[in-house]
Amino acid sequence: MVELARAQCRSCGMPVSWFARACPHCHASNQPNPVATSIALLAVILIAGAVALGVKFFHAGERARTAAPGAQPAPGSTADNTAEFGWIVKAMAECEEEAKQKLDTLHFLIVPVTATGHPLPGWSPVPISDVGASAKLLTSTDALIGLRNGALELYAKPVTFVISDPASKTIYKWKPVVGVAALGTKESSFEKIRLGFELPDVAGDIEWGPTIAVSKGTCYWINPLVLAPTRSG
Repeated sequence: MVELARAQCRSCGMPVSWFARACPHCHASNQPNPVATSIALLAVILIAGAVALGVKFFHAGERARTAAPGAQPAPGSTADNTAEFGWIVKAMAECEEEAKQKLDTLHFLIVPVTATGHPLPGWSPVPISDVGASAKLLTSTDALIGLRNGALELYAKPVTFVISDPASKTIYKWKPVVGVAALGTKESSFEKIRLGFELPDVAGDIEWGPTIAVSKGTCYWINPLVLAPTRSG
């Protein structure tokens, strides 16, 4: 079973979101809050982009280092890319905050990406899990680094997000969407759920990923890296 976007409460040691204002188990403070965290993350990304652009300007021919240790930006990567994807960081924080306000709803933020083919030396994302044979789940950090540096791009084809209740074997699915999507369901009584996707361009059936534990008051950030389709003949 896989845990997504979780930390441990400093007071009771129970799982808690990195963005939670307080532990849902013992109610101890878990500052900073989501808004402060999003601003801090966005500031770090913007500063990293500005530094990269400055180094590129003053040292022609040398590539600036990125937020990934030892990584270098892909062709076409500039500080503009940083600002362009800052809205995803904001969407993460907003989804987390809404999850705290609507405890009767299970919240997800889906950020499907695909590789561009541009190399990013020094950046070696470690997937959280496979999603069938057609995708891999990335951490939000790796997804943002890849997007900002041009190694990844938002997947431009329809994706259908699916969850399954292991206890009842019931499958729930949303309508197909293109790009980043904030999704929710009032069916929030699950203890565990299995994550899946319908990817018509690369797979003929539901591609299933990991089973995760469910905790109220959390927005689950799901970042599938859709793999290129296997072509026969």
